[in-house]
Amino acid sequence: MTAEVVGLLAPFAKVTTIAVDSTKDFASGLHRAPALAGAYQRSHHVVNSLRAPLVARHRRAAMRPHFGERTSMAVALAWPGLDNAWIGDFVRLARESRTPSVVLVVTHPNSPSHVAALAREVSDCDVVLVGDIMEASLLAATLGTTRPIIEVQRALSLNGRAQARPIQTVSTFLQRDDVESLQSVLRAFDATPEGWIDGRQLRVVMRYHGSEPEHLVRQSFHGAHVELIGETLDESELAELAQSSSAFAIGDPEIDSRVFSQAMNQGIGTAVLSDGVPLLSTNYVGAVLGNVTRPASIHVAVAHTLRMADLRFPGPQDWREVAQRLDSICQGRLESPLNDSDSDSAYR
Repeated sequence: MTAEVVGLLAPFAKVTTIAVDSTKDFASGLHRAPALAGAYQRSHHVVNSLRAPLVARHRRAAMRPHFGERTSMAVALAWPGLDNAWIGDFVRLARESRTPSVVLVVTHPNSPSHVAALAREVSDCDVVLVGDIMEASLLAATLGTTRPIIEVQRALSLNGRAQARPIQTVSTFLQRDDVESLQSVLRAFDATPEGWIDGRQLRVVMRYHGSEPEHLVRQSFHGAHVELIGETLDESELAELAQSSSAFAIGDPEIDSRVFSQAMNQGIGTAVLSDGVPLLSTNYVGAVLGNVTRPASIHVAVAHTLRMADLRFPGPQDWREVAQRLDSICQGRLESPLNDSDSDSAYR
């Protein structure tokens, strides 16, 4: 999610990211498949990436030089289940340099509430954006009357937007007659454990000639759970297919890919399968990268998109709202643009 936050800021500001991780947290969350947003940042924007030392004293010294007169805003991301003790030092350094500070608090229903534990860390910041209304209320009650502005932002909630599907369907779109990529996709799908396969389905959309693609599907280990579509889908058929899909996988999407646009419009988690950074007209916060030549990479990327479906990863509109709010804070407008009557969304 760090890549998504940086992606919001990079188009209109020079961004420096400071990774604060401990080795025990490395395997937590969605860390193993690179985000498309992160790849676009490296390709299209100048983003400085640093790694903070693990020792708190050394960490403070390493972060201090990045706060100064030219720093417009400091943003910290608090993820449930990870060590967020560094945020207090980060916020205090921002206050010492008179830099507006924002803490983004991600919430998840299956993780124990961690906002109360964050109270001491965020007490000196200017604005706290929280994903869940109940968590925001708890934080406001914990901090009392002397507190930062606390607001609710849907993009920071992994609380779910729809009922989970009994069968997770991955719709994969490949270029015409791309038999080599089809083989990689089938091998990746065959790595699905037998205990899970009854809840999974692979749908492959690829125009083709000859019988080789059908033969590959029949010979695959989980071939009974694979549907091969060799026809061109019109817009209504594509929209219907998207509605029945848990995730998309797109092989080497083109700059004007209508499948990629459909994924963005409906907020579908998408694995972009390529051997490099694809040329697309826009970025998408719900996309991860998989190497189309490596079945293991495809398997990990698709697993992450299905995890996004389980978490109900927020859609593009929710992230645009976060971008607008961060932009207003960067411009010095700390107060929420909401009316006082919107008490469910803002606390003062």
